[in-house]
Amino acid sequence: MVGLVLVSHSRNLADALVALIKQVNAATIPIAKAAGVGDDRQEFGTDAMEIVEAIHSVYSSDGVLVLMDLGSAILSAEMALELLPEEMQPHVRLCSAPFIEGAISAAVQIGIGSDLDTVHQEARQALFPKIDQLEHDSATSTSALPGEKPLTGDTAAAPQQIILTILTRHGLHARPAAKLVQMVKTFDAEVEIATFLPSDAEEELRIAKGPVPAASLNRLASLGVVHGDRILVSAQGSMAEQALEAIRRLVAENFGEKDDEFESEPSPEFQRKSPETDVILTGKPSTAIPVSEGIAIGPAFHYHKARIEIPEQGNSDPQTEWTSLQQAMAVVRNNIMQRRRQVQSSLGESRAAIFDAHLFMLEDDSLLTRVRQQIFEQHRNAAAAWKSEMNKAADSYRAAPNPYLHQRAADVEDVEMQVLSVLLGKTTTAFLTFPEPGILIAEELTPTAIAQLDRSKILGIVTVIGGPTSHSAILARALGLPAITGVAPSVVDIPEGTPLAIDGFQGKLWKKPDADVLDELRARQTEWQTTRERLLASSHEPALTRDEHRVKIAANTGNELDAVMAVRNGAEAIGIFRTEFLYLTRNNAPTEGEQVETLTRVGAIMEGRPIYVRTLDVGGDKAIPYLHLPVEANPFLGVRSLRFSFKRPEIFLTQLRAILRAGVQADLRIMLPMISQLEDLLQAKRYVEQAHQALEQAGIPHRWPLEAAMMVETPSAALLTAAFARHLDYFSIGTNDLTQYTLAAERGNPELTSYHDGLDPAVLQLIHKVVQDAHRFGKKVGVCGELAGEPAAVPILVGLGVDELSMNPGSIPRVKDLIRKLEFSAASRLAQNALQAERVSGVRSMAEQFLSTM
Repeated sequence: MVGLVLVSHSRNLADALVALIKQVNAATIPIAKAAGVGDDRQEFGTDAMEIVEAIHSVYSSDGVLVLMDLGSAILSAEMALELLPEEMQPHVRLCSAPFIEGAISAAVQIGIGSDLDTVHQEARQALFPKIDQLEHDSATSTSALPGEKPLTGDTAAAPQQIILTILTRHGLHARPAAKLVQMVKTFDAEVEIATFLPSDAEEELRIAKGPVPAASLNRLASLGVVHGDRILVSAQGSMAEQALEAIRRLVAENFGEKDDEFESEPSPEFQRKSPETDVILTGKPSTAIPVSEGIAIGPAFHYHKARIEIPEQGNSDPQTEWTSLQQAMAVVRNNIMQRRRQVQSSLGESRAAIFDAHLFMLEDDSLLTRVRQQIFEQHRNAAAAWKSEMNKAADSYRAAPNPYLHQRAADVEDVEMQVLSVLLGKTTTAFLTFPEPGILIAEELTPTAIAQLDRSKILGIVTVIGGPTSHSAILARALGLPAITGVAPSVVDIPEGTPLAIDGFQGKLWKKPDADVLDELRARQTEWQTTRERLLASSHEPALTRDEHRVKIAANTGNELDAVMAVRNGAEAIGIFRTEFLYLTRNNAPTEGEQVETLTRVGAIMEGRPIYVRTLDVGGDKAIPYLHLPVEANPFLGVRSLRFSFKRPEIFLTQLRAILRAGVQADLRIMLPMISQLEDLLQAKRYVEQAHQALEQAGIPHRWPLEAAMMVETPSAALLTAAFARHLDYFSIGTNDLTQYTLAAERGNPELTSYHDGLDPAVLQLIHKVVQDAHRFGKKVGVCGELAGEPAAVPILVGLGVDELSMNPGSIPRVKDLIRKLEFSAASRLAQNALQAERVSGVRSMAEQFLSTM
């Protein structure tokens, strides 16, 4: 039976159409929808990857018919078709029929068993009866909407028109323009907008710029509409009247913008009006979130993306160039949607809304048509064509009369560079070359960006977006860089070279600190460094409590430098080797041989110490473009970590073979992440066995058997420890994830910092259960989350019976020194009291009192 896929900008429309089809069609047919974007698919837009999945879900040898509503839905469907396997493409038909009438006609034909050609033909003819009926009706009314002034409208062919005044503070800039584009695409109408020359007399109104299509974000930008401008809105089509009414209401509601909502945007004339809490004041400390301990003093330098060289040669295969561009855009769309969700959770919906404009740049029919013309008619390569048209779009913003609109050119360039990066397989992360060591300022830094920083030039890090348990924060601590986050957005406007000071202990930032502040900070910095040197001197001794209870201390690492620091600081093992960092700083997946080489070098650095190699943990806040992670409403609860490995067995088996092979020369063990049910563990072990058999048959030396361990990161894993214990050798509790999943609070969201505390009684209860159940089966338990290196948590974890603490290498000397001052019996009593607490504040109070008596 032929499958039917409905592609719409509106999820509600698609749902309603499916319900209508079921009412009018007696037969049950294979039908799927790909509609809407964002959380719960309630935002307007289309997603090529969702269309691909929808086609797969109803595909058979009989074929699939795809119907689309308007605009970018067609481009998304075309992109989806090209992303399908070659053998499927001839059996999938994109249909130009009217969306609703065509879908109903197609469904009826599918229900009676017609073939794909018949279904397609019947759908395309669906509008004819409606046309015949309308030909006998009276001429379509061309009257303007009530209360609006019509300019023309004497004939049935003339468009309906209204004049509106734009009253948003900064005119038709990115956010309101994106809302306008989003709305226009939901109507079966062609809408155009033009601006008038300034005039007070109605009879003297003359067009200044335009008309341009309202469905094109970049063409709208070229109008340069500012506060007070009047625009002419014209609409033609079956839903012209409804479209004009919706636009009139949108303008009347000021596009949902609040007058004071964006006064702290990076434009000087508006910054002066920002509230004091949202600007960095000279000489006064600004409060932030402490991320990595330490004091840093130095000049400010900003994080800039590197430029990409664009090839200028022509192309001999336009179709291949166009397909490559569409695939790159699909990847970037995925990345932008993930970033939008992260910014929404960190800074709120208003700040995240700018990414709607970024998404519409990727769906701009007008822009993409011009890019396509350059590729097919001028035979330019895809990168040069894309850059050329995006540069024109950016220039249109710079040419606008409103200085505020000039700032939006950066948004265009941002999207331009993201697509070029994926298209050309180039990184846009800069290897920073500061003239002198300084403090790095950035809106946000990804783990990839931090991994590529020149450590000799970075004294400290300041970011607007992030959280204390984000992977960027973890890496900053591992590198020993003082860092703070959650700083006011206006920090990105501090001129380069401005003297700064940051306190990574308390989360404070000073711009142009005075002499007294500098003296105090330098004294604390000296004290901190002296203490570190003293602790480092004894860090190679074992961690034994005063009553001879041994706790093994390991390091969390992700590369060879981390391993060197681990050994230097006294690590007895690598408790977790994060293999995703082997993937993050590349443009393609590492080969089996490359992974073997890296793991072998790390093994040599560790000199026989155990290394728990965690298999690939991507998803959540770790996106790797070339792996094409699925677009998900909540990636932390989606196809991440081991779940992704199961979806991509070729990547998983390559990694497993590399671990087994490198294990010949190093004490490697396998660590499996994100396990939530027993079947996860059993399936993973089957893959390990499969990798072993493949190497065995090929006669390739490898370590076998290999110790197997699992991460305990979900409440279900903690509750089922006894079931897991029969199938593995070791448990490692990832308290960062265990905390976020137990308390249902995304760990990268600074607005939920109070929920990010691993000493919450609920989390401690789960840790206690894991330890008890594992010990009952003779298995040891480690903690590898950030809690393992936190002084207030160490006595409680030791008292709960945790056998091993694994932390960033810089924390090892301090934690070992602390354990040597403990008595295990006293720590056990503290832990039992903590388990009885009802609030995390009570646990912390107990811990602070306990430490004060040592």
